[in-house]
This record gives sequence, structure tokens and C-alpha cells, in this order.
Amino acid sequence: MNYSTKAKPVNQHPLLETARRYHSRPAVQFGDITLTYSDLYFKSKQLATGLSLRGVQQGQLIALGDLQPKEIVISVWACILGGYIAFPLNLRFPESSLSQILTNIKPTLIISNSSYPDHASIVISELITGDGQLDSIDLPSYDTQKAATLLMTSGSSGDVKFVQHSHHNHIESAKGSNQNIELVSSDLWLMSLPLYHVGGLSILYRTGLTGAALIIPEEKDSMLEVIDKYGITHISLVATQLQRLLKDEAGPRILHGMKAILMGGSAIPPALVQKALNHKLPIYVSYGSTEMASQITTTSGNNRKSALENSGKVLPGRDLIISHEGEILTKGETLAQGYLLDSNLIDLCDDDGWFHTGDVGYTNVQGELTVTGRMDNQFISGGENVQPEHIERLLANIPGILNAIVIPRQDEEFGSRPIAFLEIDSGALSGEELSRQLRDQLPGYMLPQAYYELPDEYANASLKISRQELIKLIQSGNIHLHSLQ
Repeated sequence: MNYSTKAKPVNQHPLLETARRYHSRPAVQFGDITLTYSDLYFKSKQLATGLSLRGVQQGQLIALGDLQPKEIVISVWACILGGYIAFPLNLRFPESSLSQILTNIKPTLIISNSSYPDHASIVISELITGDGQLDSIDLPSYDTQKAATLLMTSGSSGDVKFVQHSHHNHIESAKGSNQNIELVSSDLWLMSLPLYHVGGLSILYRTGLTGAALIIPEEKDSMLEVIDKYGITHISLVATQLQRLLKDEAGPRILHGMKAILMGGSAIPPALVQKALNHKLPIYVSYGSTEMASQITTTSGNNRKSALENSGKVLPGRDLIISHEGEILTKGETLAQGYLLDSNLIDLCDDDGWFHTGDVGYTNVQGELTVTGRMDNQFISGGENVQPEHIERLLANIPGILNAIVIPRQDEEFGSRPIAFLEIDSGALSGEELSRQLRDQLPGYMLPQAYYELPDEYANASLKISRQELIKLIQSGNIHLHSLQ
């Protein structure tokens, strides 16, 4: 079945229109610094003009490197104003990997407070123009179909892909989200995800279309302190972040006062959703992808309990169908222009215009989507198919387990056997007891053969945990892991 609604494109520059309408309202707040929408437009135009004066042409790629959070927000809007393609770098990548990425992508310029050898880079202060120069340069007319951003995303194989979106893609994504989760000019959305992640970048567009404020946390403050201090109304979180917030004694009380807690990034354990519901938190569970500019489906505020079972209905501007193989296929106004490869844009759709997500799931009669796993995560053990996500959901329901990642380990007899990495709380059970609890719910070939504590460098990651990195960790055999006996 096909569930779809359409949205009309916006033809005016979103930041200019919002600055005219909400000129004196806060747009960005970072510590004691507040930028109104007039300030944000002015500073972004200064930077866009500075880029133009240095010869950067419309449609050229601008990489955004080591910048302060406020600077990267201004830089993204400057690129949008000037008609440049913003490419926020994921600085968690090793320096050698970033260098290789820059060599392959070849940005025209890198705006950064750190230098990148062999690549043209500049600090943001050198691009700020004087007031008199603002009128000497005509910024290009705003074309929603032009490329706006380039974002990195990693597939299950670990290979990095570069996804190019238009302004239209991001605007329609924001409009569809704002229709489902109300956002008004008096609201405050916390920048809890980085702007190199589509979940972070989409916050910029949602607030920019409505006149709501973007609150940037300071490193010295915990997330709960920021929420409480500013009276944050909206937040985007991955499961691990919500787990940690709810572990704090003050967490449920502080989160209860919010309007919306948008969950995404990966599967949300039902036990975590239930915990949020028990505290009467305004939780929304979503399913999305970088290629679709963030959310595809999201639960509604009218039936929060549905978040225990599914990821909600298709948002406006998106289409979704389930293939005969059970794969989730999507398209619509938010679908990216393509993958950038060797300076060429590669189509990401099949002949009928559908993007194959690689995820497996089904929809119920109400059109609500349940995601059951990824096609390429499945492996064979003794001739039987094993879907890791099914085991992970059962593990995550056991008290004391905050997160579970199941991967295959090579086995001479069975080919592969499942093993589990667990992020555990203080009262976690032994591996023997975990297997005893799972034995009533799983066939023998799906029972993990070993349980390991998730290493700190993965447990402390704010976004998705890479299965491929954990597989390599096991294959290396030279790293000590704490086994749960």
C-alpha cells in the first residue's frame, strides 16, 4: 500500500523571510550570546559576501571544519544565502580519513579554525566583510531546486557516501515535521545533534522556517542543565542520549516540561519507550534516513502508546511502500538529488524512482510503519537466518541493559554464531543468566554465544554505533574485552 501526501515548495529565502517577520526574536543562543533573526541574517550575509569577494562561485562546495557551534550555524546559513553548497565535516573521523575525504571531494574552500595541509582553508574572521561591502555584492536569487548541502553517511559496509540535497529537500522535510510536531516562534529547540548529521541540520531548517530559537549548549553544562536553564521545548535524541537523561534523578522531572522529544537515529528499545511513557514524557518515535533529509515517518502526539510498536505514519511530502521482499522503499519531495562520486552526481533511485533503504519492515492497516531490521545485517548460522535486531530488542527489554548490539562471529562448524555487545547498568545479569532468560524466546541458533561489555569509546558515542567496527574489533583478536561470565 502507498501512503503519501504532497507539500508545495517555498520560493522565498527562508532566513530572509523569517528575519523580516521575526526580526527581533532570538534565532540562536549560545551561553550569554543571543543572535536575533536580524543579527543572524546580517552575519550570514556578511560571510556570504566575503566568500563572493574571494571569488567563490554559486554552486561551489564549501567545507565547514573546526568551527565553534555558533560559527558553523552562521556558515551554513551563509552558504544557503550565497548559493554555495555547505559540507559540514564530521570531525570525529581520524585526521587521515578527513584528508582523504577532502582529496576526493575537492571543496573550493574550507572554513575552519584549524588548517588542512594541501587544501585551501581560511578562518571565519577573514571572511567577515565591512558594512559598506554588503551592498556592493548582489547575492544570487534563491532557487529551491539548487544544491544546498552535502552530508556524509555510512552504510552497513562502513563505506562513506556523500549525499547531496537541494534547498527544497530540506524545506519540505522541515515543513512535514512541523505539521506533525507543532513548532512556533516562542519555542526553543536544543541543538543536541551535530550539524554534520542530518538530524542536527534539520533542526536548523525547522527553527528557521518558524522563527523558533536554536539553543546551542555549552560544553561546561550537561544537557539536563541546559534544558532546565532555558526552558527548552523541543529536542532531538538518539536512544543512548535518552537512556542517560533518564538515569539522572532529575531527568524525568525536567523532561516532563517539554513539548516534544523526537527520537531517531536507530531502533528505540520498547523498554525505553515504556519508561518514557511511564513518566508521561512527550515522546515521538521516528524512522528516517540521510537520503530522505531526516524523518520519513513519525508517531503523533494523539497516540503516544503506538511508539511502543511502530515509528508512526508517513509525513507530508514523503511516499513509502514495502517491496515483495519486505524492504522499505521511499521517495518524495525530501529525497536527495543523489550521491556525489568523483565530482559526478549518481542517481540513488531505481527505474521507478524509489530509493531502496535496505531496511526491512511492514505497515499496519493504519499506515504505521514497523521496522524489523536491515537486510544486510542478517547472517546465516548453521543454515538458519539470524536477524540481529530481533535479538537486540529482547536483550534491551532485560533490566540493567541500556543498549545491545549483536554481530556475527566466525565459527568453523556453523559458519557464524551471534555474539552480543552490551551497554550495561550497575545491576546487569551474568551471561549465563541472560541466556537463560532468552532461551524461552529464541531458538538455540539465535542465542548469543558470548556477551561483552561495550567498550567505553563506543558506549560514549552520541550517535550510531558501527557494527562493522565491532566486527573488526572481534576479528582483530588483539583487544581485551570484558566478558560477562
